[in-house]
Amino acid sequence: MTPDDVFNDFEAGFARRKFTAGLLVAFIDFLSALQVDTHQFASFDAFTQAFPRQSTTGAGARANTLIVKKPDGKTLSLRPFYNAAERYYRADQKRFDYPSAAPHATQAWEQYTNWLDALVTFQPGELAILKGRVNQFVLDKLASQAFDPSSIEVEPPLFRLLIAGFDVTAKRGEPTGAPFQGIIFGFLRADNPHLQIEIDKVRTGSKRLQRVGDVDGWEGGRLAISAEVKQYALSIDDTRDLESFSNAIGQRGALGVVAALGFNEGVREALERLALISLDRADMLRIVELWDPLKQRTAVSSLLYYVKHVEKNSSLIERIETFLLTARVNWSTRQAAETES
Repeated sequence: MTPDDVFNDFEAGFARRKFTAGLLVAFIDFLSALQVDTHQFASFDAFTQAFPRQSTTGAGARANTLIVKKPDGKTLSLRPFYNAAERYYRADQKRFDYPSAAPHATQAWEQYTNWLDALVTFQPGELAILKGRVNQFVLDKLASQAFDPSSIEVEPPLFRLLIAGFDVTAKRGEPTGAPFQGIIFGFLRADNPHLQIEIDKVRTGSKRLQRVGDVDGWEGGRLAISAEVKQYALSIDDTRDLESFSNAIGQRGALGVVAALGFNEGVREALERLALISLDRADMLRIVELWDPLKQRTAVSSLLYYVKHVEKNSSLIERIETFLLTARVNWSTRQAAETES
């Protein structure tokens, strides 16, 4: 058989036995490693006179692949060469339609001794060209399943950017406390998708509405979590006003959260003694850092719902929408610059 004959025989059977591509390449690399061209063999039988077949492995088990003994007494197995070919197709070139079948393929080597009869007679250049043809044939026949990063549109972490950078100080015409209360609503809504999260306008009075906190999360008729929102740094004196909130939470077996812009010395410990959880921007940022973009999108959507349908304050709506648009553009610009660099 000529190199063309071997390739044509391989090509004719590839559709039924795809593993033969790796087997043929493994044969070529196996013989190249043994430098068979220096011996001028006329057949595979002549090859095995110089490199005797081994019927057992080094561990004494029955050999189920081609193993030969080299003149230096060491052995060489076909299997590592097949593994390398399979890795090339599947791992390097992402042709996952190529079978993962190393044991089966290398056990089937004796069915292709006609290829070996020809291969042992070829010159190194002929072997290299044949290997290249086989590899290119596989790459042409089997579609690449390589991941294309350009197919994915990465969303900016808008809620994290908003927590870190949005000015919650109420501007003229905006209700004091609304920006931070909206952020807490968005945070709890995204972090507790199994709960019904309730909120009203700031300064509405949760007691008058027969609610527990500024933001309540319900599982059916059971209160699961409630948050008191303070858009300022909490002092130790402020904790006394939270005792009734703590009692109400304890009676209902719910989680109680006190969200504030900061906590003065000793405040977190005092809240912990009241069985309340302290939460500020830094705490939220640590948590939101682990959120995927879809969860952050939920938080942003919830915040927008609050300012548009609960507070209904035009100035606050415009400020938040402007911030989100600017943050998105700036983030995308940075990402593009990092990609180019």
